[in-house]
Amino acid sequence: MTKEEFENIYRQHYAKMYRLAKTMLYDVDESKDVVSDIFTRLLRDGDGPQKDKIEGYLMTAVRNRCCDMISHKTMRERVEKLILQELMQCPIISMNDDDRLERLMQFIEAELPPLSQEIFRLRFLSEMSYEEVAQATGVSKVTVYNHLSQSLQRIKEYFQQQTAKR
Repeated sequence: MTKEEFENIYRQHYAKMYRLAKTMLYDVDESKDVVSDIFTRLLRDGDGPQKDKIEGYLMTAVRNRCCDMISHKTMRERVEKLILQELMQCPIISMNDDDRLERLMQFIEAELPPLSQEIFRLRFLSEMSYEEVAQATGVSKVTVYNHLSQSLQRIKEYFQQQTAKR
């Protein structure tokens, strides 16, 4: 594929691909990433489908990539939600919300490493997405997820120990 052919395909199909991705993902940055990844793969592989089939190929690639992202995101969110539910089922629930939040913040400041503290605050207090937290901290989304999982596990264990002491 020549540079001109690629540029023509890009100009002709980018907007449609982006709209499809944004409709599926509801996220501007992730949608741009999906479309960019597909064009990168097309450019890297060089041999795209025939010209009369390129639109179907590109739109199918966007749909498939978005479905993959949604399933991975859904799994992460389900795991996170389950961990939070378990955490909230600890007997500390009998305390009022302000006391619980204050003890939680004290534990985070005293026991979690600085990066974990920052990731936790950005994700739960600032309500940022994994992608936004990753960009803000300069780490990958996987690293964000790992830090959150470990932090939530440590918080859960701490509050379970506090409850056992009572």
